[in-house]
Amino acid sequence: MSTTEPTSPTPPLAFVDTETTGLDPFVHDVWEIAVILREDGADTEHAFRILPDLSSADPKALEINRYFERTTADGWRWDDRLKAADSLYRLLNGAVMVGSNPAFDAEMIAHLFGQLYRQPKPWHYRTIDVTTLAVGALYGRASEWTRKDCDAAWYSKVAGAVGWPWKSYDASRHVEVEPPAKDAAHTAMGDARWARDVYDAVTVPDAFFAASDEQLARLAGAALARTHGGQQ
Repeated sequence: MSTTEPTSPTPPLAFVDTETTGLDPFVHDVWEIAVILREDGADTEHAFRILPDLSSADPKALEINRYFERTTADGWRWDDRLKAADSLYRLLNGAVMVGSNPAFDAEMIAHLFGQLYRQPKPWHYRTIDVTTLAVGALYGRASEWTRKDCDAAWYSKVAGAVGWPWKSYDASRHVEVEPPAKDAAHTAMGDARWARDVYDAVTVPDAFFAASDEQLARLAGAALARTHGGQQ
């Protein structure tokens, strides 16, 4: 008889972002939700648009996420509330939620689910904040540089680079990920893609260093072909 305990299936990653009518989940509504679900190494994108109650909306929030500009644009359509919530619930059920300040997104979505389901938080109990992840990676580098150079100033350099409280866009640039462009920033899908890219920049090895000799040879051959007009 085997004494090995059965292993639990690896939960999928859900890169999530929301746009809302304000910051208080008890007062304000979520109106746009994006989920990039990663299962078995493949990403699928899902977007939901749920008509909010604007009676208590924060005008500043609507200005930042360009609510009126975006929802009156050609092609904008609101989803059926119940169908959208059902699809979103199934996507997030058991998933590890990843984002920029995902605790906020989780609370906003939980209040939506709380109106419809007995379990308003179906996702994994631990969320991952990509800003914290990026800053941790930078301090990890500071530790390596300090040991190499015997110079603890590297820690203060990281602190100066990311600010305090940590500035997400600064941390993103220091792990070589450009923040969303102006037209994508403060859109749910644009910010979810950015969170995904920051996560990958920290947790996925650069393809060059992870490639086999054969793969590197093919990459080099393709690069030479482009450089010399197809003549290698």
